[in-house]
Amino acid sequence: MLQHLSIENYALIRSLDADFAEGFCVITGETGAGKSILLGALGLVLGQRADSGILFDKNRKCIIEAHFDVKGLDLSRFTGRMDSAGDRERELEESETDSAVFDLEDNELILRREVLPSGKSRAFVNDTPVNLSILKELSAVLIDIHSQHQTLTLNTSAFQLKLLDSYLQDSTIIKRYQAVYEDYVLFRQKVENMEGNLAQWQQEQDYWRFLLDELDKFSPKAGEQEEMEQVLERLSHEELLKETLSETVMALNGDECSLRSRLESVVRGLKKISSYHKGVSESMGRWNSLVVELSDLSSDIERWAEEDETDPAMKERYEERLDELYRLERKHHVDDVEGLISLQQELGRKLGRVEESSDALAAAKKELEDLEIRLESLAEEWHEARAASAHALENAIVEALGRLGMGQSRLEILLEKTGRFSLSGYDKVQFLFSANVGTAPKEISKVASGGELSRLMLAIKSVIHQGNLLGTIIFDEIDTGVSGQIAGKVAAMMKEMGTCMQVIAITHLPQIAAAARTHFFVYKSVENGVSESRMRRLDEQEHVRCIAGMLSNDKVTDAAMKAARELIKG
Repeated sequence: MLQHLSIENYALIRSLDADFAEGFCVITGETGAGKSILLGALGLVLGQRADSGILFDKNRKCIIEAHFDVKGLDLSRFTGRMDSAGDRERELEESETDSAVFDLEDNELILRREVLPSGKSRAFVNDTPVNLSILKELSAVLIDIHSQHQTLTLNTSAFQLKLLDSYLQDSTIIKRYQAVYEDYVLFRQKVENMEGNLAQWQQEQDYWRFLLDELDKFSPKAGEQEEMEQVLERLSHEELLKETLSETVMALNGDECSLRSRLESVVRGLKKISSYHKGVSESMGRWNSLVVELSDLSSDIERWAEEDETDPAMKERYEERLDELYRLERKHHVDDVEGLISLQQELGRKLGRVEESSDALAAAKKELEDLEIRLESLAEEWHEARAASAHALENAIVEALGRLGMGQSRLEILLEKTGRFSLSGYDKVQFLFSANVGTAPKEISKVASGGELSRLMLAIKSVIHQGNLLGTIIFDEIDTGVSGQIAGKVAAMMKEMGTCMQVIAITHLPQIAAAARTHFFVYKSVENGVSESRMRRLDEQEHVRCIAGMLSNDKVTDAAMKAARELIKG
């Protein structure tokens, strides 16, 4: 339950501290005094979004702190340590907090929220920084705040479905279904992406095949471009080559005055005197080598000069292949034959990937079908659980409405399968309501007045929280449209709810305020020309006088004081 609320520098509140008690508590005050501001501050510490616009003093930070007694509440999901592969530890790591934050002492949990003038905010649990998601998760266990807006949402199918689920005997089906549903959504997206990629690849497959066939037919070979270019370059200077080679043969071997004959003659002469001259003798090996080298070169030149003329057909083939090679390089924007070979290999891989992806998609679809079968089984189990709870919830709400002066009410919960999976199963629900005898149940928005809606919501809240381990429930003017004897019945139900949980009601009705165990009064004061909202806890005499004021006009009369005491006693 909520034990203490401290608010500093929030909206119209400069500073406020309030200690709350068990049972039924009311908060009263004039319209505009700041009752809703209290709920806004409490919502902030429970994880709602914040900005610097809520600061009373724009130069100071806002601090809101709420102390909860969590004895008897199920906080195992926060304090427990799952043995299965350290799931809880991973969850806490992702939340950027430490497991020690939930090691509770004296069953006390302290939530704190700070909003800086810059607009940034920080959240703490037992003085340890946490993400807002942790505050929101905790708030679902600690407190239920009923707003006037929530009464309007009673007409929506989503809210009605949530109400029905809150009454399930076994809520584990929800977690089991939603875990599989999340896997299903992710896997379905994966299959859709695979289908999209495959469809795109299949559209391009014929083009890829055409390009690959063209390259396969050409069959590019590494190094051939350079080789063909060199051959054609030589053939383009064939006449010059032959002429030069012929002249060289003549110069080397043509007659007795040729270079070769004269060199051999020189060597013979040197050989004759080599025995008389040491230097000549030592160089004879080099001269002999020169003769041999010149002989070899001469043989090569003669062979080249005597070679047959190039086959014109070969030259034509080279020119045609090189032209085709250049065309393919321009077409595919590559610089050389190695670029074509690389493209050829890549096209082969792409076509192979299409075939592999087709097989992978077939396997993925089969796996998705298996997952859908599991999901449908769980959805059916959830549907059956809802159907079993719907009749019990109808009876419980109708019984509660009887205690609120609506004994002739009828409520029908219609549950229908939509056939479409969602996070909330594949059901849609509709609450049909009638508050009067002889009137067939219809959609709530078409048959319920404001006061009837308020009592219906109160009846629902009283039913769904029976047996739930919830510390606190807050009603923000749920008594709208209620007065007289019915207000007394509403008060009685809230007081009854207060026997098993902490109930806090913001109200304008004296009947409800009179039933409270604890009474807070919210008022405005002006200090140094600035309006502030303040709240104080009333003692017994102030409690009586406040209720008398609610029963009176401007002046509290003795008769009003007497009526207030009777109302409290009753």
